[in-house]
Amino acid sequence: MSKPADEVIARYLAQRDASRRDAVAELLAGLTEREFLLVKEAAVMGWVQGMRHHDLTFPGDANALITVVDACIAFADRYPTITNYQTED
Repeated sequence: MSKPADEVIARYLAQRDASRRDAVAELLAGLTEREFLLVKEAAVMGWVQGMRHHDLTFPGDANALITVVDACIAFADRYPTITNYQTED
């Protein structure tokens, strides 16, 4: 691939990463303190339970929370409680 194309792709991926970080931060900012703690504890426990048989280092509570909430946003229809996803009737 040419150098300009690589730069365009890298810039696009950086913009998408920033957009996803902003979406996670916005979702978390809209939660009450109790909701935030519930989501955090569920995300961390889900991560721990899901990865307990894999030889992976735990990324820490904050990184697990961000990763799980990002996945919830990516599949909003599957996690409507977190994302406020509305089906069209």
